[in-house]
Amino acid sequence: MKKYIAKTNVSINVVLASGANRHVSFSPLTGGSSVFYTDDPDLIQAMERHYKFGTLFRVDTTYVAEKLRSKPAAKPKPIIIAEQPAVAAPDTAPSPTPTVEEVATAPEAPESEDAATESEQPTAEETDDQAEEDSSDEVTEETDEESAESEYKTIAVSDPDSAKSYLAEHFGYSRTKIKTIKAIKEAGAAHGIVFEGI
Repeated sequence: MKKYIAKTNVSINVVLASGANRHVSFSPLTGGSSVFYTDDPDLIQAMERHYKFGTLFRVDTTYVAEKLRSKPAAKPKPIIIAEQPAVAAPDTAPSPTPTVEEVATAPEAPESEDAATESEQPTAEETDDQAEEDSSDEVTEETDEESAESEYKTIAVSDPDSAKSYLAEHFGYSRTKIKTIKAIKEAGAAHGIVFEGI
């Protein structure tokens, strides 16, 4: 690509190597000057053979085509190293409250202690029964939560319009009927969908 400049508004006729004539009009610039860009090798040769080349118009030697301009070097992407979670050393210190196994294997108290103290502490069998009841309650609660979550499908959206589009495409909703976020969430819930992001 070459850039030709002139101090005035220029229009010239040039003869190409094939013998054909070509009219070249420079584009006017502010201040009365003009400019012409071309990358056609035949036209470049014809313009530089023109008898007014160098006096009426000339090549701009400071111009560098965009393709040839050096592009800034791309910044290297930072390398992110995922940190491995530290492996905790096993606890060697005794736990403050005894576990079920510790209670079951604990030696029996000597007979010199008060009978009232012995009756207040649960036996190993009672502790095992209580632990089983607690764990069964937790399992039931977790199962209820999991089943409630599994009923709903989570759809990630960036804005309410995306959620409206999803409902319109998949369930035939009219966008004008679901104007508020509350209406969008209710419509999604009716079809087992939770929109994440609005």
